[in-house]
Amino acid sequence: MNKESIKEFLKPDLRKCIVFLVFTFICFAGYTQSWVFSGKDIGSPKPPLFDLLAPFPFWIVWVFLLLPLILLSNLFIAILGYNADFIMRGPFWLFEIINLIYFYLLSCSIIFVWNKFKFKTKK
Repeated sequence: MNKESIKEFLKPDLRKCIVFLVFTFICFAGYTQSWVFSGKDIGSPKPPLFDLLAPFPFWIVWVFLLLPLILLSNLFIAILGYNADFIMRGPFWLFEIINLIYFYLLSCSIIFVWNKFKFKTKK
């Protein structure tokens, strides 16, 4: 791969931004729904929009979207010789930055595959 193809792959356009915003919304909604697992027990206040988002399965979609990132990070951590819970002890903002970078790369990959394999209409 040359630099131009990498720049073209990472270059933002409208479709990549829309897919990225959908992933970001799923991330926000899944994080909001995760209050049930931790915040409810310690008495923290209910997050805004929780009741609106509760009927939808955003948390499970978010977990399945993060599954490749979780598996790769656990593999990377195991290769370096750290415990599996090492990433959980890090700062929360670092996890969110990695999360956003992963979702942007995922949106770039989806648009790349879409452009590569879309069906051409006959004229």
